Amino acid sequence: MTGKETASHMGHAEQHPFDLGWRERATVLGSLFFVLAIAALFASLYAPEMIRELFLLIPVAFFAVGKFLPLWGVSGESSFGPYQLGAVIWALDTFSVLVFVYSFEAFYRIPALRRILDRINHNMELVLEVYPGMKRASVVGVILFVLFPISGTGALAASFIGVLLRMNRVVLIAAVSFGGCLGGFLMGFLASNFGSALSNFETLQSNPNYKYGVLAIGVVLLGTLLFVANRMFKRALEKAELSRKTPAQ
Repeated sequence: MTGKETASHMGHAEQHPFDLGWRERATVLGSLFFVLAIAALFASLYAPEMIRELFLLIPVAFFAVGKFLPLWGVSGESSFGPYQLGAVIWALDTFSVLVFVYSFEAFYRIPALRRILDRINHNMELVLEVYPGMKRASVVGVILFVLFPISGTGALAASFIGVLLRMNRVVLIAAVSFGGCLGGFLMGFLASNFGSALSNFETLQSNPNYKYGVLAIGVVLLGTLLFVANRMFKRALEKAELSRKTPAQ
């Protein structure tokens, strides 16, 4: 590698997606947390029971039930209706993508993570050269990923995928937020209009065999999906590297 190529490579490693100025980061994150703090303060004064329930529901939605949270609104034990809990899902996904996008730069301050992320970004650049359609379809893909009824961490995974696909940050935030809105209110609609079916579903959930069966099926499906995605990515990467080397031969 020549000195010029080395300098070029080093310059490339210095760059990373969403390397934003500190003023923009401080403005967005500061405003976000300020609004949340004010909302929590007023809610604790005028609706203390609802805010206590909400503080319990948010971690459950984020780490476990995800888009299924509106089902709690038809249980008869919640202070919230299904559409209100759908709005909570929307707000949670929007909050997640904003924090992720405006905190992503911090990962590059950790040397070990920076090397891994630089390698991932380099591989994705190669793949996008061969399959530019992936980037064009990224908005729809992110929306569908967030829309799917998985845990709230799905918004973070979709955000990371959007970063790898070089999506504009405003477009990425809008796509994740829109997917969360669709998923949250769609589940609110289903909860409101299919209450009897959902009550039967809750009865079925109390069966331990059902729970273990669903868990086993979920693990198998997730493992299969990751395996297939990994194989497809490796093949795409091999094709991209081959196509880059071919013109020089």
